Parts: sequence; structure tokens; C-alpha cells
Amino acid sequence: MTDWAKVWDETYTKQPKIYGDEPSEIAVQLANLLVQKPKPKRVLDLGCGYGRDSIYFAHQGFEVMALDCSLVALKMLRQRIAGTNLERLIAPIVADALQGLPACDSCFDAVYAYLFFCLAFTDADITKLLADCARVVKPKGHLAGTVRSIYDRSYGKGEEIEPDMFALPNAVRHFFSESYLERKLKGAGFELQFLKRHDETVGESHFNDVLSFVAQKA
Repeated sequence: MTDWAKVWDETYTKQPKIYGDEPSEIAVQLANLLVQKPKPKRVLDLGCGYGRDSIYFAHQGFEVMALDCSLVALKMLRQRIAGTNLERLIAPIVADALQGLPACDSCFDAVYAYLFFCLAFTDADITKLLADCARVVKPKGHLAGTVRSIYDRSYGKGEEIEPDMFALPNAVRHFFSESYLERKLKGAGFELQFLKRHDETVGESHFNDVLSFVAQKA
């Protein structure tokens, strides 16, 4: 079994700026939705890495739980916010999301997940993760993020583990069609509000044909 914490620790050690420092397009879009909600606003950044989007949310005045399995990434995040007023807004937490999100029911205005659900998660894993996201989001709260799409140039390469999930040479990825994403969100109690297929470059990384989405808890 792959030790994904170790994999990500090594990735961030070798490429500490792999995703740059600027927020993702969908993070900005989510923040624009949240500013309309009463204070305080709380966001769970699922798979936060070294916290580029967590820091952006905190700069908007949001309280952020920054969750990741990589100790290296979270150490980087703590170093970035040390001695600033962001320390009181961002709570970096190491956790395996599949073991359950370490949060109470209905305690977040939004869950944010940038290229998280498309990692080495099976269909059953995705069902479990989305259900847990629905649990921790307030009624009418949001789930937003990006996933790899079936239009990605890597799709279909490597060993097929299950439909739309492939063991590539350097990673395992689950690819999403628009219909699959909408179906999984609906099954967890979310209504898809926004969906965009596009290319995105962040830091040293370029992603082709990702699906960015915003959904609201029904």
C-alpha cells in the first residue's frame, strides 16, 4: 500500500513552490460567495498542502482549518504564517481524511478541495468523503474545488484500477466526467451551481482540462 503522506512529504521537499503562492481561480470565486455571509466565516481547506489558498482565505478574514496528510507541507504553512495575524485564523491539522474529518457537524460555511478528490480515491472513497463534507457543512453551505477530468491527456494511461481510475507512472488518479461529478455531488446532498472546464497554471504546475465546481448543500 502506498504511503501517501511520505509521497507528499517528498514532493514538497523537492518542490517547495510546486503550486506557487497565488490563490486558485476557484478559491477566489468561493471567497466572493462567502463574503456575502454573516461573520465569522469558517472554511475547511481539504488537502491544503502548504496553504496558498488557506492563506488567501485568511486574508479575507475567514477562519480556516487547513487539513493535510503531509507533515512537511503543514510545517511549511506554519512557517509562512508564524508571527503574523494569520496564526489566529489558520489551524493547520495533520489528518487522513478517509478516517473521518476532525470537525463537528455543520460547523463550516464551506469546504474547499483543490485537486483533492481526484487523488488515489476509489468510487467508494469519494462517496465517503463527499458524505463527510456534507456532514461538516452548514445548511446552504458550499463545497468548491477542482478535479482532474476525463479530457486530461493522462486519462487512460497506465493500469486501470476501476472505471476512470488509473495507476499512472508516478501517481494514481481518479478522473471525473461532468456527469459523474454532478451525480456524486447530488448523492451527497449537494446541488451543483457552477461547473467550468479549463486549463490552469499554478506555480510550477500546469493542469489541462480540469473541472472547477461550486456546489451548495441542499
